[in-house]
Amino acid sequence: MIYFLYMKGHERYTGSPERTVGNLEKPVTPYGKLTQITAHNAREINKELEKNHGLCGLVDESLHIDPSIFSREQGGIYTDEEVFNDQETVNALDRFNSAADNPNTQKFYKDAHGIETVEGIIARHRENKEVSKSNQAEMAITALMHKVLKERFLVVRTSIFDDYKNGIDNLILDKETGAVICAFDEVLENDGDRIRGASKKIEKIKRSAISGGTRAKYGVSLSNKKIVRAKAESVPVFYLAIESKDLAGLTNDLYYGQDGTTTDIENKLFAYLVRSIEEQKKMLEGLALPRVMRGKLAEFENSLAVLRSFVVEK
Repeated sequence: MIYFLYMKGHERYTGSPERTVGNLEKPVTPYGKLTQITAHNAREINKELEKNHGLCGLVDESLHIDPSIFSREQGGIYTDEEVFNDQETVNALDRFNSAADNPNTQKFYKDAHGIETVEGIIARHRENKEVSKSNQAEMAITALMHKVLKERFLVVRTSIFDDYKNGIDNLILDKETGAVICAFDEVLENDGDRIRGASKKIEKIKRSAISGGTRAKYGVSLSNKKIVRAKAESVPVFYLAIESKDLAGLTNDLYYGQDGTTTDIENKLFAYLVRSIEEQKKMLEGLALPRVMRGKLAEFENSLAVLRSFVVEK
């Protein structure tokens, strides 16, 4: 069975580095920095999972869960055909969202970029999404959460299939309890649309909670003290926001801070994210929720206490 897998974040910077930090070359652009640090974290996670849990290649270089290792051919839980069909769904959604079959779109790409094929238009659409500020925000928040929490929690980006179908960007697994404690949907806030953007995300997480939480077809759990491939269901969703003005500073601090210490910017933003989660949890508890979600939020209180313990107070 051959899989045609689109891997977000697979492009690597190949220009001349200005200096070396640890084992990472310094890229020219903020996106390049985030690509490098994300790939570094992916290698770190895969190395730990293979060594301690016998799980190989859970995430790709962009830290997205890789659906191909969930096929039974790879020792997973789904048929090869099912995994292939899910990837075809991703391909079809990319084709639709790029409007690659629209004659006006085709004319624009031909005139502006010299791109004359549907496949070329889809590829450029994917590239544009990958380098977008919103995707950079997702990469930066993921890197921050991994840096602060990696000793206790596994922080990964969801598969692109689950991102598209279930609207979540991250999963966090408690390595000690085995609980997928929550899923995150990240957003980049700008001064002009902060209130509108937050309002949309709040309504989204309310709907998710009222319907019993979200799911991830390609997830993880703990079995006999080993992290294994598994479906995640009834997962509480929270949104994490970062302001545009903080993104560049966080990116630089993440990139140059490879000695294990956290900077003032990182500490401030992590504390803000934990407070935001606390506030959202309280808001959700005031809704008419199904029993399963009330139980999940009650269980999440223990994990939230652990998250608070990682906050550095100044």
